[in-house]
Amino acid sequence: MAAKETLFSPESVIAMLRSEGLRITKKRSGIVQALFEAKEPMSLQEIQASAASAGASPDYATVFRTVQLMEQLHLVHKVNLRRSCSYYELSDPRKHYDHLVCKECGLVLLIDIPCPIGDAERKIARQYGFRNLSHSLEFFGTCKSCAD
Repeated sequence: MAAKETLFSPESVIAMLRSEGLRITKKRSGIVQALFEAKEPMSLQEIQASAASAGASPDYATVFRTVQLMEQLHLVHKVNLRRSCSYYELSDPRKHYDHLVCKECGLVLLIDIPCPIGDAERKIARQYGFRNLSHSLEFFGTCKSCAD
C-alpha cells in the first residue's frame, strides 16, 4: 500500500490521492499542506482556514470530501478531544499517536514515548481473533500552566 511508503511527505500523500483517481488541484494540495504544517489536530474549519491563508482557499465541501477520503486511505485519523466537532491529524505509518489534552485551556500534546498499551493491544487481538487492530488513546487532565 502506498500509504506505508518509507517517506511520508506531502508529495507521497498527493501521489496516493492521485492513484485513487482524485484530481489534484491547488485547493487539495493546500489541504494536504495544511495538515503537514499542523502542530496539533485540526477541525475541518481550521484546515480550511490554514489552506486559505496559504492561498489555496478551498470551500468547506472540498475540505470535507478530501479529509474523508484521506481517512479511508489511513492518511489521517480522527482524534477524540471531547469537543463539539471532529479533529483530524495525519497518520504517518512510522509513528503512533496518543495525546494529552488539557480540560481547561484545550492544549493538545502528542505523547512522545512508546505506546503504553502496545502489548495489551497485541494480547487483545490474539485473544479475540482480531487483525489490524489499532487504537486511539487520549488522556484528559489539567496542564501545568492551568494548574499553577
